[in-house]
Amino acid sequence: MLPKAALLALPLVTVPALAGQGGSQMAADSLEKYCFYSIYTTLTGYTFAGSTIISQSTESSSASQSSSTAHSPSSDTDTSDDQSSSSTAHGSSNTGTSSSGHGSMRARRLLRRGHGSGSTSSGACNSTMEVTSLYASAKAWCNKAQFKVTIPYWQSLCQQNSLTLMDLTAIKANVTEAYIASMPTIDPDMNVTTTAGTIHTPVLLSESYYKHAYKSYVTHDYALSKDKRFGWGLMGYWGGILLLGIVAKFAGFVASRQSAPSPRDSESNGRGMRGPKARTGILSKVVDTPMHYLRTYFVMPASFAPFLTNHQQTYYWHTVPRRMDSLIVFGFWALCIILGFVDYQSFTGNIQISSVFQQNWQYSSNRTGILSYACLPFLWLFGGRNNIFLWATNFNAQSFNIFHHHVAWACTIFAIMHSINYSVVFAYYNRRWDSVWATILMSFMLVQSITILRHKGYETFLIIHVVFAILVVYALFRHTSFDGTKWNGYLWPMVAIWAFDRTVRFVRIAYCNLNVRFGKGLLSPTSRIEYFEDSDLIRVEVFASPALSPGPGQHYSLYQPVTLKGWENHPFTLGAYVLPQSQEDRSKLIFYIRPYDGWTRRLRDQCRKGQNGIIQPKLLLEGPYSHTAPLHTFDTVLIIVGGTGIAAAVPYIIDHVSRLAEGRTRTLKIKLVWSARTNGIYSRIFCSELSTLLHHETISTRFYCTKATSLPDAKSETTSNSSSDAVATTGSVTEKKGVDVSGTPVEPMLFLTGRPEVHSLVASKANKAKASCGRLAVLTCGPAQIADDCRQTVYKIIKGGFRDIEYYKEAFGW
Repeated sequence: MLPKAALLALPLVTVPALAGQGGSQMAADSLEKYCFYSIYTTLTGYTFAGSTIISQSTESSSASQSSSTAHSPSSDTDTSDDQSSSSTAHGSSNTGTSSSGHGSMRARRLLRRGHGSGSTSSGACNSTMEVTSLYASAKAWCNKAQFKVTIPYWQSLCQQNSLTLMDLTAIKANVTEAYIASMPTIDPDMNVTTTAGTIHTPVLLSESYYKHAYKSYVTHDYALSKDKRFGWGLMGYWGGILLLGIVAKFAGFVASRQSAPSPRDSESNGRGMRGPKARTGILSKVVDTPMHYLRTYFVMPASFAPFLTNHQQTYYWHTVPRRMDSLIVFGFWALCIILGFVDYQSFTGNIQISSVFQQNWQYSSNRTGILSYACLPFLWLFGGRNNIFLWATNFNAQSFNIFHHHVAWACTIFAIMHSINYSVVFAYYNRRWDSVWATILMSFMLVQSITILRHKGYETFLIIHVVFAILVVYALFRHTSFDGTKWNGYLWPMVAIWAFDRTVRFVRIAYCNLNVRFGKGLLSPTSRIEYFEDSDLIRVEVFASPALSPGPGQHYSLYQPVTLKGWENHPFTLGAYVLPQSQEDRSKLIFYIRPYDGWTRRLRDQCRKGQNGIIQPKLLLEGPYSHTAPLHTFDTVLIIVGGTGIAAAVPYIIDHVSRLAEGRTRTLKIKLVWSARTNGIYSRIFCSELSTLLHHETISTRFYCTKATSLPDAKSETTSNSSSDAVATTGSVTEKKGVDVSGTPVEPMLFLTGRPEVHSLVASKANKAKASCGRLAVLTCGPAQIADDCRQTVYKIIKGGFRDIEYYKEAFGW
């Protein structure tokens, strides 16, 4: 069995302060002092004539207070030597082998550093022979800066043992260059020059051994600070990425303000409409050109476009990030590899860890432990729903999810690398199974979060993920408790981020659902849910707090608290809304949900059991979460959606009509292209509150029904090639003539079969916008293929030289 000192030095899983790492404190508080520290620690391992052994009341000795008990791992690398040497005399003078001489010296050193009895020698402070040896060695091998701090540091070491350093005046006078040259040398790794186990004449520590000792102690003690700097480097990388995101957000804000609506001569249109505002030359040079380049080649395209256009679509069950996100992730992994494998400074002749191979293993384990801890705050930051950087930067939730996944992979891999050399032995002897569980749980969470597994059982994944995350936090605190609170600085930010996220969630729930009115008590929202069999669609109406301000781009999480799984919540895009007409009214929020598995399927089954497919359960809202696209700053808006993706489009249309009436929009035309499997969804969504929207003079619509047999009227199929203006209503086709506010005839509302040709639709609108010097916004939501096709088309158009086009995507990604 390993000795107790060795057991104490075995690492915790992902614990940074480990063997060979320097522990909680360093031997000396400045690099210059390590010259004398190396000499002092080596020579005091021998017995000099005239030295007196004195009793100590504590385990600490001359160097122990500078190098605390946690510094002990330096001895744990060769436990067999230390264990055998603990019973060896204080350095036999006639030793013929390096092992016994070195072993006895090391036993003496460990004794002085707090690993043995409660006694020490006073010779290092008041024995002329020993003090001369120390002074001569320091003068011979320390440079000017190191020798300058030698005497004060020496005095402090003596004071720590309640001793006073003797007067060095005579010794300074005697120890000349000639005297040093004539002194016998001593090298713990070679035959010594003394006899009878006691040194009777001043000796000089050999230069070769001094260099090995100095390098060993400096490498040992400064490995910790270096590893911490590497950890800060990893954290600094993400800090820099977020800072760049903030800068990009600000630049985009400046550009949008420059393109914001400005008053147009009211006599020209009679409506007080707002038109484009010219961009200044300085803005074009400072903001537009670099932003255009960045957007064209990094932000807009999928990672491997044009060879592989997948972004929303999975590729071999995995999502493919945008090119910018991929480059950020690639840079992160490159930095992880560099910081994890460079600059270990292992060398042959290390007096603490003789094997270079063992040095590499220990230092790499310690390094990866710190790097794993450095990942933790960002792992929780990117995984949180309430993240201030989501609104402070131009990164969206999908990008943060990608960052979260990769940081999780790196964090866990670092933990596994750190643990593999120590975990089993440590857990077996010290029974610190919480340390092992930290890595095991993190590894399981990593495997469990694979895309295909999340998709097959998201609710199960989420419950396990949250429970295991709590257990990991507990285990991390437990396995660093051996060193007090030293490493809690890496852990508390993680707890704070999580606590902040959960607190804000509760605040949002209260904001959305509770409202105290004077004289009317506490109000809570009511709901109405209806399921339509013909379109396989759930329509959810929630009458929420009057304080709520619904708008485009918002999504909310819905809870059904009075159920066995009331903690479950699911995000849905706001499909439509009706603002209160008076202080007595409430905002009505409408959601369109396609039932799949889990809660949505249970909700559908509840509706089927209700009267006429309608139920009125208790629902809670959490939100709003939003990333509103500034569509009102564009001349033309093209919206391409599929299925329930229409939910993302309708609020923008509502907002457009409202802004148009108030003269607060630049948009003159909106074209909506909507595809669905059946026409039933059309009639269900465009009910009484929304039926007038598509009849607005600035809006044209094409509805594509992917199943021809679902068309209500065969005549409507011919309208795709007809030049007549027509509007499709449920069950029939009628004609409508219309013009927009500028007098240009609007396109008809067409009811078509098949699937929309995304490329031609986007290219056609882009050509028109380019010809009229207008700005075009393209918004998509729905099937992944439509989104990827639209992104790729916009990417090609931008590469072709048309800058005034912007692509927006409404989608949830894991």
